[in-house]
Amino acid sequence: MKSPEASRPSAARRAPRRGRRSITTAPPGPLGEDILLARHGDHIDHFRQDPDGSRTVAVLHDGGTDTAPNHFDGGAVHLSPVDRTRLRLAELSSGTHAQTRREIGFLTKLSLAWLLVSVAVFGLMMWGITTAMEPGDLQIVMSGPLGDPSGGVPAPDPSGTVDGG
Repeated sequence: MKSPEASRPSAARRAPRRGRRSITTAPPGPLGEDILLARHGDHIDHFRQDPDGSRTVAVLHDGGTDTAPNHFDGGAVHLSPVDRTRLRLAELSSGTHAQTRREIGFLTKLSLAWLLVSVAVFGLMMWGITTAMEPGDLQIVMSGPLGDPSGGVPAPDPSGTVDGG
């Protein structure tokens, strides 16, 4: 009969392994490690962090490397709206953004064309109303609830009596 102590694992087997840990048994790390594990899986040899801590670098078994951000926003710097506007205006004023200048020119021309068409349609509508309607009808339309300062509500009787009663 075997002793009960023989079936227990030895203390040496329970001690943590020294040296590099397996990627699958390592405690959870930065977000970049999870991203790189999803990309490369078992092909990763080890991880290291960039000095600023915003990116994780994975060294692969074939000697290549890959990086991933440790933040959901990719480590992007959040600028105030004023700084963002200044940056965008500086980009537009530089000579390297010809495509953006063409787009702005096109949008400007399109806006001016829309404005001219709107003014022309409004002018034609007003001309059509004044030529097609009789002056009396035009006066009735203009003195309706929109043209009347009282909003179409009759003025109160100064004597204080109610009409119809």
